[in-house]
Amino acid sequence: MRIATIRSACRGSSRGLRSARSPARGDQAIYPLYPGSTPTCRIYERARVREKSVKVYVGSFARREASFAEQEHRVTQRKIKAGDLPAAVDHKRTLGDALDGWLRAIKDQRSHHEYSDRMRLYVRPTFDRTPIVKITKAKLIDLRSELREREEPLAPATINTLFASLSGAFNYFIEQGWCSDNPTKFIKPLEVAERPFLWLQSAGEVQKLLSACNDNIRTLVAVLVGTGVRLDEALHLMWVDVDLQHRVIHVHRGRRGAPKSGRLRHVPIFDSVLTVLREMKLAKGKNTLLWPGAKLDKFDEQLPRNKTSVFRPFKAAVIRAGLAKKLRLHDLRHTFAGLFLASGGDIFKLSKILGHSSVAITQQVYAHLHPDAFAEDYSRVAFLMPENSGVVVKLHRTPV
Repeated sequence: MRIATIRSACRGSSRGLRSARSPARGDQAIYPLYPGSTPTCRIYERARVREKSVKVYVGSFARREASFAEQEHRVTQRKIKAGDLPAAVDHKRTLGDALDGWLRAIKDQRSHHEYSDRMRLYVRPTFDRTPIVKITKAKLIDLRSELREREEPLAPATINTLFASLSGAFNYFIEQGWCSDNPTKFIKPLEVAERPFLWLQSAGEVQKLLSACNDNIRTLVAVLVGTGVRLDEALHLMWVDVDLQHRVIHVHRGRRGAPKSGRLRHVPIFDSVLTVLREMKLAKGKNTLLWPGAKLDKFDEQLPRNKTSVFRPFKAAVIRAGLAKKLRLHDLRHTFAGLFLASGGDIFKLSKILGHSSVAITQQVYAHLHPDAFAEDYSRVAFLMPENSGVVVKLHRTPV
């Protein structure tokens, strides 16, 4: 809400006073109420609400107090604008309008389109015209139940992702002063069953896949397995991002700007990848991208290779190698994580390499990947029970 001007309208004696129907802009307009009554003033403000100019009622005051009240209101609005006071809750703003404002605010984020689609498909049909202050925890739980019981029910993981997005939206609404509470705050996520995914569980399987790849994608597949970066991140890597001397790759861009986590991260260059990148750099010529596409942009700069040009040859290589046909390019990221943990890698370091927002996500997804990962740890917390521990085991003779 942006304050433009403040108008006052006084009610009381009409002697020598201006007509109420045509007050001058910014002046006081006097409305005769009852003969002999105490003159009172109604103060309004001109504000911008949902891109429209409207008159908002502030309060009624005696004529002597009106000027002071108007001045005090202006001071209060300045403090709200400066952040010194909380903004008044917007009781009329609908969720649809609020979501539009939130989506405009995050339009540069990589996940903007996903957020927009989730709201359009699952939230707007029910709450688009509902004032956000009237959206409660109970109503959102009803929405969740509806999404689970529909003809084509949403998976628990999808619903959890939807409510996490909605929670972020409500946090933005609170910052803007449109509401005071986040109704998603105390809604517990649904339990999600662990979903197994494919990954190459040995260096031999990785070598078999690389041998089956054609020259067009072999180096790309090797870097995906050896670094754990996402395909989109790899295709947008430039040689200025690769520091072979200090053995680190700076990942900070993708097709839609910043990486999924929204932060720059530094991925170490392991021995198996170092040789590949050195050979690629020797043969790079004038290429600025590690894997440039065939097209140029309007400034004659190289464009990254299209994802679809990688999918088909990768699938063909998987079949030639005799691996599981459902193996995806993203499973190479899982392969990196699994081999890293299986060889004794630290899960906290893995979380940083993969760019997860917290180590809890890494533990939830990858801690179970290798069944023998804890084989060397079984004897770490070792102790002996004392001989006279007080534990009595009763023996029963079995009848012959």
